[in-house]
Amino acid sequence: MLYIAVAVLVLTRLIDFVFYGGHAHDLVGAVGFGVLFAGILIEERSRAVNPPPARLRRRANVIAACGIALVLGSFLLEWKVFG
Repeated sequence: MLYIAVAVLVLTRLIDFVFYGGHAHDLVGAVGFGVLFAGILIEERSRAVNPPPARLRRRANVIAACGIALVLGSFLLEWKVFG
Protein backbone atom coordinates (compact mmCIF):
# COMPACT_ATOMS: atom_id res chain seq x y z
CA MET A 1 0.00 0.00 0.00
CA LEU A 2 2.87 2.36 0.78
CA TYR A 3 4.38 1.73 -2.65
CA ILE A 4 1.17 2.76 -4.37
CA ALA A 5 0.82 5.91 -2.27
CA VAL A 6 4.38 7.05 -3.00
CA ALA A 7 4.00 6.24 -6.71
CA VAL A 8 0.81 8.32 -6.86
CA LEU A 9 2.62 11.23 -5.17
CA VAL A 10 5.48 11.02 -7.68
CA LEU A 11 3.09 10.95 -10.63
CA THR A 12 1.03 13.82 -9.24
CA ARG A 13 4.09 16.02 -8.83
CA LEU A 14 5.37 15.13 -12.31
CA ILE A 15 1.99 15.89 -13.90
CA ASP A 16 1.91 19.22 -12.06
CA PHE A 17 5.40 20.03 -13.34
CA VAL A 18 4.74 19.05 -16.95
CA PHE A 19 1.23 20.36 -17.46
CA TYR A 20 0.64 23.07 -14.86
CA GLY A 21 3.37 25.67 -14.94
CA GLY A 22 6.70 23.85 -14.67
CA HIS A 23 7.47 25.10 -11.17
CA ALA A 24 10.71 23.98 -9.56
CA HIS A 25 8.98 22.86 -6.38
CA ASP A 26 6.97 20.27 -8.31
CA LEU A 27 10.11 18.81 -9.86
CA VAL A 28 11.98 18.79 -6.53
CA GLY A 29 8.97 17.11 -4.90
CA ALA A 30 8.82 14.42 -7.59
CA VAL A 31 12.53 13.71 -7.23
CA GLY A 32 12.23 13.68 -3.44
CA PHE A 33 9.35 11.23 -3.45
CA GLY A 34 11.25 9.10 -5.97
CA VAL A 35 14.35 9.01 -3.78
CA LEU A 36 12.17 8.18 -0.77
CA PHE A 37 10.64 5.33 -2.77
CA ALA A 38 14.13 4.03 -3.60
CA GLY A 39 15.07 4.13 0.09
CA ILE A 40 11.95 2.17 1.00
CA LEU A 41 12.72 -0.47 -1.64
CA ILE A 42 16.30 -0.88 -0.45
CA GLU A 43 15.09 -1.21 3.14
CA GLU A 44 12.65 -3.95 2.16
CA ARG A 45 15.36 -5.72 0.17
CA SER A 46 17.74 -5.60 3.13
CA ARG A 47 15.11 -7.15 5.40
CA ALA A 48 14.74 -10.10 3.01
CA VAL A 49 18.41 -11.07 3.37
CA ASN A 50 19.20 -13.30 6.31
CA PRO A 51 21.07 -11.95 8.32
CA PRO A 52 20.23 -8.39 7.33
CA PRO A 53 23.42 -6.49 6.49
CA ALA A 54 23.80 -3.33 8.56
CA ARG A 55 25.56 -1.55 5.71
CA LEU A 56 22.57 -1.97 3.38
CA ARG A 57 20.08 -0.84 6.03
CA ARG A 58 22.20 2.21 6.83
CA ARG A 59 22.37 3.08 3.13
CA ALA A 60 18.59 2.72 2.85
CA ASN A 61 18.07 5.04 5.82
CA VAL A 62 20.41 7.67 4.36
CA ILE A 63 18.65 7.53 0.98
CA ALA A 64 15.22 7.80 2.60
CA ALA A 65 16.40 10.75 4.72
CA CYS A 66 17.64 12.52 1.57
CA GLY A 67 14.25 11.93 -0.05
CA ILE A 68 12.46 13.39 2.96
CA ALA A 69 14.77 16.42 2.91
CA LEU A 70 14.00 16.99 -0.77
CA VAL A 71 10.26 16.73 -0.16
CA LEU A 72 10.47 19.20 2.71
CA GLY A 73 12.55 21.51 0.53
CA SER A 74 9.89 21.35 -2.17
CA PHE A 75 7.24 22.41 0.35
CA LEU A 76 9.43 25.32 1.45
CA LEU A 77 9.87 26.36 -2.19
CA GLU A 78 6.13 26.09 -2.79
CA TRP A 79 5.34 28.26 0.22
CA LYS A 80 8.01 30.78 -0.91
CA VAL A 81 10.02 30.59 2.29
CA PHE A 82 13.25 31.06 0.31
CA GLY A 83 12.04 34.10 -1.55
